[in-house]
Amino acid sequence: MMLRYEIVVLSFLCLINAQTPSRRALEPLTSKRIPFNNIPFQVSGNNAGPRGPQSGFNLCNSTTEGPSSLCQTLIMNDLGDFCMWSSPNPKSTVGDTEGLEVAWCTKPGHGARLIPPGTITGAQWLYAKNYVQVVGFLDQTKVDLDPSDAGGELDPHGADEQGNPLGGIVYTRGFGQNATSFSQQFNNSGTNSMTPTQVIEWVDFIGSGMFCLKMCNPNDPNGPKLCNHIYDEIGCDYNAIADYDNINGKFEVCDSDDMTPPGVFTTAPGQTTTWFQAGSPPIPPYNTRPISSSNCHTFASSQLFAADPGTPSATATVTLTARSSSGSVAATGVPSGSIVGSGSAVPSATGTSSGGSVASRVGSRTPDIPYVPADTQNG
Repeated sequence: MMLRYEIVVLSFLCLINAQTPSRRALEPLTSKRIPFNNIPFQVSGNNAGPRGPQSGFNLCNSTTEGPSSLCQTLIMNDLGDFCMWSSPNPKSTVGDTEGLEVAWCTKPGHGARLIPPGTITGAQWLYAKNYVQVVGFLDQTKVDLDPSDAGGELDPHGADEQGNPLGGIVYTRGFGQNATSFSQQFNNSGTNSMTPTQVIEWVDFIGSGMFCLKMCNPNDPNGPKLCNHIYDEIGCDYNAIADYDNINGKFEVCDSDDMTPPGVFTTAPGQTTTWFQAGSPPIPPYNTRPISSSNCHTFASSQLFAADPGTPSATATVTLTARSSSGSVAATGVPSGSIVGSGSAVPSATGTSSGGSVASRVGSRTPDIPYVPADTQNG
């Protein structure tokens, strides 16, 4: 009888412990739906798990804006008005600060840090069918990254589903827009009055003087695949496909087809196959090509990135171009034997939290040989 009593008491105590906040399963960041007009001070706060508490805040306004802001709400409206995740501390690496990253913005008004004029040296914004994407090149020291940091990947998941950065949320007015509507609005000095949409699935890379951020439309059932976060070691070339060889030194907005989801490619016989990241370093068995784009509008950097409030605004002069790549197929399989480079061309992965060369390619791209990261960084 005593043994049965002890078992009952023990079971009751276990039930109580299981219901305490410290032991209760944490709600994934991607399950939190937060209207833009109802953003709390902190999305995760003290409920961010073992990596917590959340280091910054989400309720950002004019009182929080400045060089020491810890705003962790990212605004991604268009090529002239977007933010990026970067370090809160000078000379840091993404690997050391991935859970602490803060918003750096091209335009004041978002309660975040301002990206200094001249930081971004080339950028492209793509309006695709089911996502919007911005990629570019930058002097990463001006957003507090160490000049030698090869970079890393950030997403709303992480191993604990609390996101990197912890509690970091993203909003955009870009869904439903296109290159023409942006150009017309820009020329007329208008503003997009749409209520920002919360982006549930997004993927971001920064480092090696390069950045890319893709935001998938939450109304698209294929969004989680287009913004799949599990390919965090193979960089922008595979996660946010763009014509990187022709972006630096140019600023443009284009309409675009959707890319094939990361990891999905077509073999020579025409069979669709899915590759899952594996190996150290992981070597994709396929190459990517720029997605078919059109209706491209080109701008001068001075028209777009006058982040300093004291910088006079410029009158827009837009050059309109249109182009289409030679094919819309973004991923084409190649024989596995052809992707093996020499030992010096394929540095080994460390598997540490030092960032990882996942943000960009090492040197110029070699035709028919996929980008191979020099280091690794899990998001």
